[in-house]
Amino acid sequence: MDRQHSSKSSVSRRQFLIAGGAAAAASGLPIATRADGGEEKPKITRYRTLGRTGFEVSDIAMGNGASDSNLVRYAYDHGINYFDTGESYGNGKHEQIIGAAMKHMERSKIFITTKLELKEGDTEQTILDRYGRCLERLETGYADALFMHAVYHVDTLQNASFHAAAKRLKADDKVRYLGLSCHGPRKDDQDSMEKVLSTAVEDGRFDLCLMSYNFMNTEEAERVLALARKNNIGTTAMKTAPGAVEIQPFDPENPTGEDLEYIERKEKEGQTRAESIEKIQQWRAQQKKTSEGTKPFREKYDLSSVAEMRDTAIKWVLQNDDMHAVCVRMREFEDVDRFVALSGSNLKRAEKRSLDEFRLTHNRLYCRHGCSECLGQCSQGLPVSTIMRYSYYFTGQGREKEAMGKYSRLGTANGARCLGCEAPCDGACPYGIDIRANLLSAHSLLTLV
Repeated sequence: MDRQHSSKSSVSRRQFLIAGGAAAAASGLPIATRADGGEEKPKITRYRTLGRTGFEVSDIAMGNGASDSNLVRYAYDHGINYFDTGESYGNGKHEQIIGAAMKHMERSKIFITTKLELKEGDTEQTILDRYGRCLERLETGYADALFMHAVYHVDTLQNASFHAAAKRLKADDKVRYLGLSCHGPRKDDQDSMEKVLSTAVEDGRFDLCLMSYNFMNTEEAERVLALARKNNIGTTAMKTAPGAVEIQPFDPENPTGEDLEYIERKEKEGQTRAESIEKIQQWRAQQKKTSEGTKPFREKYDLSSVAEMRDTAIKWVLQNDDMHAVCVRMREFEDVDRFVALSGSNLKRAEKRSLDEFRLTHNRLYCRHGCSECLGQCSQGLPVSTIMRYSYYFTGQGREKEAMGKYSRLGTANGARCLGCEAPCDGACPYGIDIRANLLSAHSLLTLV
């Protein structure tokens, strides 16, 4: 999309919202807005019952990412009524943005979830205090649901302090439902996404769950969805489009990044520069062989952007009635128009065929969200799927700065450890992914050099 056009378009929509959005919101009913030429803008066309909450939520929900309260209002005016946020999103800034829009939306017609990631040493009172600050930022007396954020162990689900705090909050009408989100394990001693979510679904105290789900990562999620349907649990999806790391070029005459780092380190250990370059070229040849399988797909479908494939992937998720809403990151007014237009859509035969072919050609390039099959084989103890998730944030969601920041906080537990490693992980991925090659590519992508 042309940046200049996008900026002008966003300004006009802001002006519209400031002038007329409050009146629309006062009615409590989402309205359709019109572009300058009079064309009606898309609206949400499908609402689904969010499990035992009984709330009818828009099948497209607004996830983390809004940078402007007017954007939240714009989404509301177009029928979005589910807003997903959390204490850690922008250190509370995302909650503040939703809070600033709150007075322009009818509270009873929207569903707001916020999240707390439980910390070591948390007590009932610290949880109550943290949640209180969430409500202050949201400028509301209650959240519809409080989530345990990023749960890695089933034992966390039994956290006595959390449940004691939740009991008090429910009694005081400050929260109505409980939920959890799960990205899958980061270490080999953590539990799988399926185990965590299935345990929560059958626990009886959780009403909602947020999980990774896309057309290349279905097995675990669909077993959880079936169990959630049986127990009448509300379900929402994240990570709905797969991401594959691009193979970085290598110039033996002018090596850079992790390649140069590897060469210099091995020279200190007695390995010649020529030997190091030969090693790197062998790795790149292996990467190239894997990635070349995607060429026929790219030539056949001539996708204009990552966004086009992401839209089709979201439509695939929307076909499953057991998934009640898709949480989508919306950063601009055009994002709202684009994603709302997917509401209620059906996947066309050609689109399904393109996803099937993408699955075949990219199978060995996509590290499944939440998968933990290879973790026990990594001699360096790296959080493989987490690193690949950060690369997905960078390439698939445009969250470059955030992805690099998260990656840097891993410290030395990063892809640089793969340099010169004998790769005992080779063959550990059930999907045939070259783990070392992908981690090296991710490290190059996410590191400033």
